[in-house]
Amino acid sequence: MNLRALGTFACLQGLLWGCVSFLFFRVGGFYTDPLGLFFTFVFIVGHIGLFALCGALLCAPFYLIGPRTLRTVCVGLHSLAFVLFLIDYEVYSQYHFHIGMGVLEMFFGEAGREIFVFSATMWTIAFVAFLGIIALQWFLSALAKKWQFSTRVLLIVFTLWALCFTSYNLLYAWGKFNRIPSIVSQRHALPLTYPLSATRRLEKWGFVQPDNPYSVHDGGTLNYPREPLTCTMPAHPKNILLILIDSLRADMLNPDVMPYTYAWAQRVGASQFTNHLSGANATMGGVFSLFYSLPHSYWDHITASRVSPVLITKILENGYFPAIFASSKLTSPTFHRNVFADIANLRIGSEGNTSSERDEDAVNGFIDFLQTRDPNQPFFGFVFLDAPHAYDYPPDTKKFTPAKPINYLILTNKTDPVPYFNQYKNAVHFDDSQLERIFRALQDSGANKDTIVLISGDHGQELNDSHKNYWGHNSNFSDYQTKVPLLVYMPNRQGQTYTYRTTHYDIVPTLLQDVFGCTNPAADYSIGQHLFDATPRPFSILLSATAKAIRIEDQILVLQDFGGIKIYDPALNPLDSSPDSAVVKEALKTFSNFYK
Repeated sequence: MNLRALGTFACLQGLLWGCVSFLFFRVGGFYTDPLGLFFTFVFIVGHIGLFALCGALLCAPFYLIGPRTLRTVCVGLHSLAFVLFLIDYEVYSQYHFHIGMGVLEMFFGEAGREIFVFSATMWTIAFVAFLGIIALQWFLSALAKKWQFSTRVLLIVFTLWALCFTSYNLLYAWGKFNRIPSIVSQRHALPLTYPLSATRRLEKWGFVQPDNPYSVHDGGTLNYPREPLTCTMPAHPKNILLILIDSLRADMLNPDVMPYTYAWAQRVGASQFTNHLSGANATMGGVFSLFYSLPHSYWDHITASRVSPVLITKILENGYFPAIFASSKLTSPTFHRNVFADIANLRIGSEGNTSSERDEDAVNGFIDFLQTRDPNQPFFGFVFLDAPHAYDYPPDTKKFTPAKPINYLILTNKTDPVPYFNQYKNAVHFDDSQLERIFRALQDSGANKDTIVLISGDHGQELNDSHKNYWGHNSNFSDYQTKVPLLVYMPNRQGQTYTYRTTHYDIVPTLLQDVFGCTNPAADYSIGQHLFDATPRPFSILLSATAKAIRIEDQILVLQDFGGIKIYDPALNPLDSSPDSAVVKEALKTFSNFYK
């Protein structure tokens, strides 16, 4: 392969990548207005052409070694790049975000094998696909050698690409300044997009940017809690046990899937909240919203400052023993740097080769603690199980059939979800048996008489329930991904079913007031209110890794980059309605209330 053949090869790569790029736009839909269509064209040509150009520039120095080396490097490098491109498409098609540093840190981190669980079938398909991609790249290299473009043609192609690249950047800078949806919304359709932004320059030149009625506060000096807490601890404090099950949907709390937990709730008189929302659609935000009673948008500031949740602070100040038993590692996400930063000798994770084995080990650890603890010292227990997140369970516990491991590489909107849903329900059913072990241990140790027990999930789990090809979580704010069960058992409180909406933000105010006797208004440390306060919540804040939403009754308002709002119902059907501007304005204050 010579340099002209390399240029031809780069053109073929741009054409190949450009064609695949249309798949990304098919996921989110096309803007069909003339400006939107024109931007789509120059965006694809300009941005994807940059990848092809960079690939050629990286390969060119190997021509000094020899034509054969150049061809080999071209095939290898572009095969790897195309694989990553296709993996990114798989992620984007199911979650509507691209692979970024956060995902890579989790994947390559020490908890990567626990978070990302792939079946042997998936690995086999991926390996065969990789061999096919190498063969395709070798064919394109042969094609480039046989039909090399002339230098004149290559210069024309380069000039056209440069015009598209310049047009795409200038159009985006102009569209961002004027908040034009058909331009700004397209930025996230393709990976690694960093287009030109000239907002400050245009303002200096005297141009006036349109107001953004839905802007979100960027930050400041953290002010959490807003006021020192005033609390009066009772003479005989209650123990607290919080049990979270990763990816536990609200509709799983039924006698068929979770018979032991369902029966326990009926027998002991636990209160059930049937309309309960997490603060997010993923673990990081779900756990954060529960412990801090704040939106996940505060994560970076709180983690950097290593500020402990006021709940944990009160637990430690009042001599509680922290009994933390998580199945997955608490270092990914980095809960050891925020939620549990002040807990000495923190148990980071559990032993086992699978999620179900680690769940058993976490429960074993908590049961051992119950049997050996000092009964005169109150404890705060946190048991975090993971099997449903990984669709994992011991084979001999299978109840629901047909069931098979989920294969994300072959999922489409037409895929039958039943076998995967059964796989998920089997995992939930297994963790229900682990909860039964905890219930019996509490009973046997006598701790059930003075222990407050809360059972919930960090977020939900969708299996294409919305029929829009969403599988898993962290991709939308429908009930399937944000609605979780909540059981609360408090000794001497009569059990009842509550149907009004509650959220994870309500748990901390409830515990601080009922357990620690704190008299501060909840707004001093929380955006929630007492769980048993039936006063309607005017809104709820929902966050994902890349988006923010406001839940107002049965409307989900998703905030967009350009200042707009998309409105959906709880099943993710678009709504043609207008938001209550007063409520939206009040909800947006939650992103800045805990900054000075």
